[in-house]
Amino acid sequence: MTEPDLSDVRHTVKRNLWQRWMAWSGSFLVLSILVHLILIGGATVLIVQVVQAKKEKLKFTAAPPSPAGPAEHKVKPTKKTAAAAPAVSKRITSTAINASVALPAMDLNASTSPDLMAGVMSGMGASGLGAGAGTGAGAGMASMPLTGLTAFGFKGVGQGGLVGHLYDLKQTKDRQPSEIKDDGVLKDRSLEVDKNGQGDAWQRYDKIRKDPAQRYLLSDGIQGEAKVINEFLSRTWDIKVLEPYYKSPDALTAYQISIPWATQEEAVKAFGVEKEVKPSRFLIHYKGTVTAPRDGIFRFIALVGNGMIAIRFNGQNVFGNVSPLIRSDLFLRDPDKGTAYLGEGVQAANWMHLQLGQKYPIEILMTIGGQMPGNAGFACTLMMEEKNPATPYLLSEYQWQTKQGRQYQSEDTLKNPNIYIRFPLFALKKGLSVPEFKIPSLEPRPNMNEIAMKWWKLRGAWPSVPDMAPDPLVFPGSK
Repeated sequence: MTEPDLSDVRHTVKRNLWQRWMAWSGSFLVLSILVHLILIGGATVLIVQVVQAKKEKLKFTAAPPSPAGPAEHKVKPTKKTAAAAPAVSKRITSTAINASVALPAMDLNASTSPDLMAGVMSGMGASGLGAGAGTGAGAGMASMPLTGLTAFGFKGVGQGGLVGHLYDLKQTKDRQPSEIKDDGVLKDRSLEVDKNGQGDAWQRYDKIRKDPAQRYLLSDGIQGEAKVINEFLSRTWDIKVLEPYYKSPDALTAYQISIPWATQEEAVKAFGVEKEVKPSRFLIHYKGTVTAPRDGIFRFIALVGNGMIAIRFNGQNVFGNVSPLIRSDLFLRDPDKGTAYLGEGVQAANWMHLQLGQKYPIEILMTIGGQMPGNAGFACTLMMEEKNPATPYLLSEYQWQTKQGRQYQSEDTLKNPNIYIRFPLFALKKGLSVPEFKIPSLEPRPNMNEIAMKWWKLRGAWPSVPDMAPDPLVFPGSK
């Protein structure tokens, strides 16, 4: 009996799910790989399209802007400039009577309200501006705006002004003590003040400094200070002479010199170095360039009290109310002092022939009084005289020998009167305000000693503010 053919039966056996999976596992792997490749390819195409679309969008926004674009860009820096030095200098000024002022220009316009001016004026007392009326820190960089009004100018570096720095001779630039000390004016400090008052002490000091044979009695500090000043002036105002000493980090910009009264403390505060500099033995140096307003012959006129001011103009030392310790031969001396107009404290410089539109460099060196006890104040007003003005200058209201003080004068004194003339203020901008002039007291101070009384009868009270012409003589500042 033969075996039945079971081959067909084996082929027709029904397989379960596992058997089917195992049978197709090899083919499924291949299909899986193919599917993943298709998905990855599709994703790649999709991503490329999205990224490309974003690139096109960015490229579109970064393309050159429309014509309105540059105009908007230029407006922004213009606004910033308007808030910088020129705008401030047009809005802040002073007409304080007894304040120490070195004012920048103020061009009056509709935006300059009485309330704004009242706010500025309220910061000015009888003793001067001190640290200044106004807010904002000082600025030693040319890009910084002018913000704070002080007795010696605006804080910051402004266009067309005299830029000033303070140099402390008592310390080096790295804040170490120098050879110049704050040791009074006489080696024997007891001789500086006596029972008769400061007046007699001043006379003693003045006699010693005028006599070379007695100058050894002066303090080392005052002799060292004079040595530095003489070297600076004799070396054509070489700033390298002052570089070894401490320099105020921030600058001030002045557009005129009109300081009715200021103290050493106020000067130090104005430059923002009251914590670094003791108020003594320091210099203030201004530098700038001015333009002659017309052809003519001019000279500086200065009212200076209890301090020194020296002027270098167009490369020459044209003015200096220097003490006997400072070399007078370093300055030009003009025998022509004009008519008898020089009141007490007023001095004239040499005549200068100037040309319209010509630019002239100018530097001013200043020291502040206070060397003797009781002499802590300083006053200075810098004016300019034209030799042949279109309109003759008027006489001042204050004429001691011929008007207010006639009752105190002898006939001999009246033969050679000191008469003030109303000279214009020297300024670098239009629209400057000046302190108001007031006739000084017509009565001597109480308890005035004999020497002081003698000088008072001869000269009268010293006016800290001269009776100036109503309009300044403007020499526009320039670079």
